[in-house]
Amino acid sequence: MEIEVPESMAEVEKEVANRQAKGETVTADDVIKQAVKDSLQAYLDFSEEGHYDSVRWDGDALAVTDVMKKPLKTVTSQGESFVADFQANPGALFFYLQDEAMKISGVR
Repeated sequence: MEIEVPESMAEVEKEVANRQAKGETVTADDVIKQAVKDSLQAYLDFSEEGHYDSVRWDGDALAVTDVMKKPLKTVTSQGESFVADFQANPGALFFYLQDEAMKISGVR
């Protein structure tokens, strides 16, 4: 699985600066939330050997639905929020997301 997402706060700050230099209005929280969503989607796609389930934000949680739009699982942050989890320990967050994707793909 190869996706390009920031893996540290330094990379988040660099991404924010690059996007703001291009005129985009974006915050560090925006970049982190996109990285979290994209990562869970990529882990699911890898675990299922294709894109069968979709991830979307549902408030502060990530909702996973199947191809028929049937809800499969809601993934919540381990701490206060996914942003706070990323800021505290990005590696641990990515391992958590990978583990959740494996659980979801093993449901069927």
